[in-house]
Amino acid sequence: MEVTHYYQCSPGSHAATSYEQFPQNHVNFSPLLKPVEWIDRVYGLFGRRAFKMMGAVLKEFDRAAPLDEKIGTQQELLQNRHLVALFCEGVDGNPYLSPMGRFLLKRIAIEQLKKRKKVLQYYYTNKEFIDTHGQLKAPVIVTGLPRSGTTLLQRLLSEDPNTRSPYTYELETPTPPLAAGANPLRDHRINRSGPKILSRLAPGLVEKLAESHLWSATEMEESFLYMLYHNGMPQMNSASAGSVYVEHFYNIADKRPIFRYERLFFTILDAYRPARSHWTFKSPVYAPFFPLIFEEYPDAKVVVTHRNPLVVLPSACRLLESWCIAFDQDGSFDKHRFGQFQKMAMKKFLRVPLNYRKAHPEKEEQIIDCLYDDLLSDPIAMVRRIYEKFGLEYTREFERRMKAYLADNQQGKHGRHRYSLEEYGFNEKGVYRDHQDYLVRYGFGIPEKNLKPA
Repeated sequence: MEVTHYYQCSPGSHAATSYEQFPQNHVNFSPLLKPVEWIDRVYGLFGRRAFKMMGAVLKEFDRAAPLDEKIGTQQELLQNRHLVALFCEGVDGNPYLSPMGRFLLKRIAIEQLKKRKKVLQYYYTNKEFIDTHGQLKAPVIVTGLPRSGTTLLQRLLSEDPNTRSPYTYELETPTPPLAAGANPLRDHRINRSGPKILSRLAPGLVEKLAESHLWSATEMEESFLYMLYHNGMPQMNSASAGSVYVEHFYNIADKRPIFRYERLFFTILDAYRPARSHWTFKSPVYAPFFPLIFEEYPDAKVVVTHRNPLVVLPSACRLLESWCIAFDQDGSFDKHRFGQFQKMAMKKFLRVPLNYRKAHPEKEEQIIDCLYDDLLSDPIAMVRRIYEKFGLEYTREFERRMKAYLADNQQGKHGRHRYSLEEYGFNEKGVYRDHQDYLVRYGFGIPEKNLKPA
């Protein structure tokens, strides 16, 4: 793949600008990972690159093939396999990833595909019990723009004793499922979760990410994001695979098996620890595939969050920068080129839900909008509005627990990022032009001042 397809550039081939266009990696990898660099040097002596993904990852993907019929047709699964192959090709061809980055991406992809196989095996081994006891009716699904309040809203909604929302460690290691009487905060999987492991092996990564998004083993987390990981599509590293992969990633049709896998995944969890009323899912990544929500969950209750794209775009860039830069060679991360990748994604996050809702006004009774400013000004009132809209039971205990959560998780508790449109190569008028129909519809304008100056 051509180097122009990537957001990085050769280290040392540029001079830093006033906006620090080419930042240094903030992660200090553990000495335990030193052998990774030694192995890469040995490969380099023979003109090769260590930790290539393609063969090993596709082999792991294919190991679940006999079980895949539950989630898709042969043609649909071939489309998925092709997308996984594109991701591997993009990563393998990226000359700007560090040896540590290539090693981690390969390891993460293989480990998550193994989880997918285990989930499918667990279903077929316990099919009769799961089909009898597993229910997944009318889930509440929170989606919308990244950085528009989806995490806060999910974690508030999950304080309802009548709902179930997945813990991070459940999404990472779902089998065996949590039992009904088990204490979820004493589960042995907590210490083996991704946030715990990466905090030890890559100090600085989880901590920097927490300035935008608290990723913790015992917090409720993004369901569909993990479903993509389980199926060989690490969405947080989409840009690492280059623009060709990113363009193909947003194809809606080939995500049907992922939605079916998600439904099966949560049916298994519900069979052993059922929700009293409903499940609550959250992921901004539902938005680019919005039509499939109602295709797979025709009774879904959907909350769409909104925030001014002129604020969201640099905020999303900063969050993803804090993750992706850990996989790159020092000095190769180019904020301006990275911004173009996020601009491409932003169009999908905005336009797909907007276009679907214009074409399907009959679905509006199952959808409610949540503006970021309204959520922050009175989060309890916003949750009450959502429950009234969908006819869900709102209890005093639920409200008490939400108030306790808010008191213990004030905004900025884990630090704050600073960012601006200019930092990522954008200007206000250009972004406004790109998304004018959305901005007008939801009453957004050009902010008088940058709320998060660089």
